[in-house]
Amino acid sequence: MLYITLFTTGLILGSLERLPGLRFRRAPFFRRFFASDLFYLVTGFVAGTSLTYGFIFSAAQALGSVGVPRLSSLNIATWVAVAIALISLDLGNYAAHSLLHRYDTLWEIHKVHHSSRMLDWLATFRSHILEQILRRLCGPLLLVLLGIPLEAVAIAGSVFYAWGMFIHSNLSLNFQAIEPILVSPRLHRRHHDSISTNKNLGTVFTIWDRLLGKFDGRASGTDVIFGVPAQVDTYPQGWWSQFVVPLRVATSRGKTAAAHN
Repeated sequence: MLYITLFTTGLILGSLERLPGLRFRRAPFFRRFFASDLFYLVTGFVAGTSLTYGFIFSAAQALGSVGVPRLSSLNIATWVAVAIALISLDLGNYAAHSLLHRYDTLWEIHKVHHSSRMLDWLATFRSHILEQILRRLCGPLLLVLLGIPLEAVAIAGSVFYAWGMFIHSNLSLNFQAIEPILVSPRLHRRHHDSISTNKNLGTVFTIWDRLLGKFDGRASGTDVIFGVPAQVDTYPQGWWSQFVVPLRVATSRGKTAAAHN
């Protein structure tokens, strides 16, 4: 179900982004580094999703086997379970995203995602494999602890990733009516603005940013510059370079720290 949802979402968003009256700014479908981001989609997301669901299932079963109470054992409505799963997944990913912005070494890894000079549905998937691992461990942690039914997890996961594609999309439609509760493309563009990357860290719900003082409701103009702060024009764009550079920087910092101790 997840792959069908994402394929359909990508098809719809990719089509809408072609329309002059709907798009945020003009960009070709096969923009620069389209192939690199497609490779991120296939290797980082499609391959990792099956592993994530396997982790959720195995860990939830292990907790259940030692007597930890499971929501899956209760007769709760599917829509309630889906709502709990979506909130839990969003909060877990918000925690992971916050860590990626808070610590220098993790930020070096997260720079890969912020390196996109153009936001669209495909830019959603540009992220280093180490970020993928962190998100896939932290993101579903509450799902595992609560023991949410796997059917609800699958539905919530589909909604979460489809919404992630939506907020990265190159659309300029007015979604301000939903922003008291939900993240919109307008709000997330503010996060990718190279001068305000520490604002609007949420994916689905705005409540986490509001509670932590990270919410920024200002709009970015069509002349906004996306990219890594202070490295907009210098940060590498190719997949291999983006795989290697964060590792080199982290290793260099580790050696420097060791030399000072």
